[in-house]
Amino acid sequence: MKYKTITMAIAAMVLAALTTAGGYADGKNPVTAISADQLDELMEGDNGRHLLVAVASWCSPCRKELPALNRLFDKYREQGLSVVAVSLDADGPEAMQPVVDELDLTFPVYWSGPKPARKYNIIGVPTVFLIKDGKTVEKVIGQRSEKFLEEKIKMLLAE
Repeated sequence: MKYKTITMAIAAMVLAALTTAGGYADGKNPVTAISADQLDELMEGDNGRHLLVAVASWCSPCRKELPALNRLFDKYREQGLSVVAVSLDADGPEAMQPVVDELDLTFPVYWSGPKPARKYNIIGVPTVFLIKDGKTVEKVIGQRSEKFLEEKIKMLLAE
């Protein structure tokens, strides 16, 4: 149990460093696999403001929404916003990597596979979870405009 807590704390610190720094040293943003426990940690967040989006490589609305989320992340990350995408593709991280590369996403993208869809009641993609201080405050299903997402982000960042 103690080992699991330490591992999850280290994963949270790495995630925080990536989401606040934005970008990667080699210019690439690798899609990496995360365990169910690590996904739970992302969903529970910490004492911050997080936007977690469930996506899939085959999802056309996801491909349309992700660039808007990327712009919003770049605009609001210095105000404390972190953005993370989680791929629900059945074919592993490799399925989402071309999308991340094509769209030049700067926020972390993880792969968890399709299993979390049931646990988190994800009935469609994209699904955006707005997480404030460790609690999901809103879940938005389906593609939304950049203006709509920006208003949600402003509300999330408000004290």
